[in-house]
Amino acid sequence: MPLRLVRTSIFFFGVKNDRGSVLRFYPAFLVVLMGIASMSSARAAVSIQRLPIDGGGSVLVVRGEFEFTDDPAALANEAKASGARVVTFDSNGGNIHAAMAFGRAIRSLGLETIQIRSAQCASACALAFVGGVTRTAEPGSIGVHQSSFSGDAQIDGQSAVAAVQAMTADIMTYLVEMGVDPKLLQLSLSVESSDMRYLTSSEMTQFSVTSSSSVEHQQTPATTSEVIPAAIEPSGEAAVIAPTARDQALEFVTRYHEAWSWPNTRALAFMNSAYADAVVFYGNAVSRADVLREKTVFAERWPQRAYSVKHGTEQAVCGSTCTVSAIVEWYTHSPQRAKTSSGAAEFTLTWNPATGKIESETGKVLQTDKKAREPLRIISQWERQNGDCRGGPGNSAETLRACDRRDAVGAKLDAVGWCYGREGEYGYQMEWHVCGQ
Repeated sequence: MPLRLVRTSIFFFGVKNDRGSVLRFYPAFLVVLMGIASMSSARAAVSIQRLPIDGGGSVLVVRGEFEFTDDPAALANEAKASGARVVTFDSNGGNIHAAMAFGRAIRSLGLETIQIRSAQCASACALAFVGGVTRTAEPGSIGVHQSSFSGDAQIDGQSAVAAVQAMTADIMTYLVEMGVDPKLLQLSLSVESSDMRYLTSSEMTQFSVTSSSSVEHQQTPATTSEVIPAAIEPSGEAAVIAPTARDQALEFVTRYHEAWSWPNTRALAFMNSAYADAVVFYGNAVSRADVLREKTVFAERWPQRAYSVKHGTEQAVCGSTCTVSAIVEWYTHSPQRAKTSSGAAEFTLTWNPATGKIESETGKVLQTDKKAREPLRIISQWERQNGDCRGGPGNSAETLRACDRRDAVGAKLDAVGWCYGREGEYGYQMEWHVCGQ
């Protein structure tokens, strides 16, 4: 099953008990967090708990195991409703893609993360933790170790190697995005999965797992050639190959268009972090603020957006920077104006792998779908990936990637108000339709 493979992290973390001295800057939180530590983590999808603190305000506790279907919007809603600015965890880990989605939501919302030893933030949970704009953790509270596949995962050695390489690329790209030194992955892969390496205060500082100031625009300059991969053992030893700059650039472009499909606040927060201070934007030298103003006007005009790169059109050439081009298809909707827009465009970005920033952008519209009322292009992408997911060979790496792409496209359709199937329908009866109709 695809989820069994996805849930096996390449990057594992753990925590152990000790006193909460690191929270000296947050004394009001200490009693609350120590109370959390006495509770055991639920082995289920994560829940968001709001706990009040002395003097007013609250802290959000993410509890349980991350599941593939967990939606970080729940965290965003709780943060907005409560005004909480701090997140802590009581989790044994779970699905790493879900954990990274929570981490990106935490970063886009500008929230802080805090962790004490006597509460759990193990395995994939730490990926969510490093999303904090500022991150505070006790010395020795975060541990790393090697990965392993779940005992019931049926997968051959070649597919395992391919899946591990793809997952490693995703995690390394995420760590760079969060301002964490990807060399931490090297350390984690050097520790047997039956053991745990707890990081010292200096190691957490060295790898930027913790921070003492805002990291909103912090990026750790690093090339993947600096990271010497260790070995893992899915069934026999298999070397983990670090992602190339080209891999990172293609992954960034995918993430960029996923972010542009988010609600306005989150989408614009991502755009603010995605561009360099100075950008060549469609032939003009402008500032990042200029780009953001233009993006804001467009987002307010089209508040519901689904942008998806057409799989197979991506190209990337990398030297000191990467030039990435592809075709992106879109569907936008303005409920207030009762207007829709659909079409396809070609774009080219210059992306710097050292900073993780866009330095130039250009493109052209290839086709617009006049009087389009339905997201037919995005639905077509979903159907293509669904066919590859369901018709591919079992747990092969490419089948799993098609399933991931299908789910990502499906989430974009959900975001613009389209749902798949109705209650009581069988698979062959299910179709995409306007939600609620």
